[in-house]
Amino acid sequence: MDRSAPFTACQYGADAEFTHDPAGIANYNESVYVNFVDPVSEVSALMRIGNRPTMGYSEATVQLTLPGGKVALRAGRAANETNDEWSTQGLRIAPRDATRTWDVSYRNTVAVIATPSLLADRGRQALKNSPSVECEISLTFEASVPMFTIAEGGDCTPGSSQIATDHYEQFGHVTGSVRLGSTTWHVEKATSFRDHSWGPREWASYTGEWLAAWLIDGTAITAYGEFEPTGERVSGGTVVTPDGVFHAIRDYTVYTDYAGEATYSGRNTAVITADGLPSLVLDGTINHFVPVTQRTADRAARMGQMSVRYAGGRGGWGIAEFLRPIAFPAK
Repeated sequence: MDRSAPFTACQYGADAEFTHDPAGIANYNESVYVNFVDPVSEVSALMRIGNRPTMGYSEATVQLTLPGGKVALRAGRAANETNDEWSTQGLRIAPRDATRTWDVSYRNTVAVIATPSLLADRGRQALKNSPSVECEISLTFEASVPMFTIAEGGDCTPGSSQIATDHYEQFGHVTGSVRLGSTTWHVEKATSFRDHSWGPREWASYTGEWLAAWLIDGTAITAYGEFEPTGERVSGGTVVTPDGVFHAIRDYTVYTDYAGEATYSGRNTAVITADGLPSLVLDGTINHFVPVTQRTADRAARMGQMSVRYAGGRGGWGIAEFLRPIAFPAK
């Protein structure tokens, strides 16, 4: 590998790894996201910062799914009118070697929530009344494949939803530690996925599903499915096989009746059709289901986030989301 050249398979390179000019876009959002799943400790996490300088704040999420079904969570906003870096509320996500290596650190408290379903409609109450525990995260993301996009132009989703106009992704591994109170997990090359997007974002405009999965043979998958206002289903994403070849996803069909409820007792079952590969059937047990409500203007959406295990973890594992519009609560 030539480390002097950008590690990229798309139009984005090292310059794109930093922040951009909001250009006066009223609902501008520039976000970075990193997740990981450690099948050894059965700990998984997602960490995200979104800068919304034209709206006057930054938003941060740190979410850990823990053995036994509990989750540890911090999600909130802080005043911010700049777009210089991703650092807020104790969370920092920054490139060390653009296109290859990122550092993720966090030092603050999280709420340890025994009943994640309470987050759907009583999120503030659940966060306030759950035990607050010191949390410290120190991770290094190392890319295993070049940066890529799911479609020409870099749109964040394959459909018409307004999530971002520029977007790229990358698979890799994270190494480091996660401390929650007196318990520390040492993470060694846990499977990881990151993305970076910028442009207008309207959470409640998206109805569909997303998945980042890793199979036991080394295959990595990121899949998107969205329902257009016409009812048409559009899909996107990629399957990266162990030989490093990218296979574009043409169809990602998810079999679920989830409609935005606070709980979901089904499975995460999908069929993926990708160029040059036989159909992939992914049928996973949901270990954790965390219903998060996103509100923008006069609309709201329920984001059901989950950790998934295929064949009890012997076939693979993943992090997935169901996103559904819900009725906006009356004032």
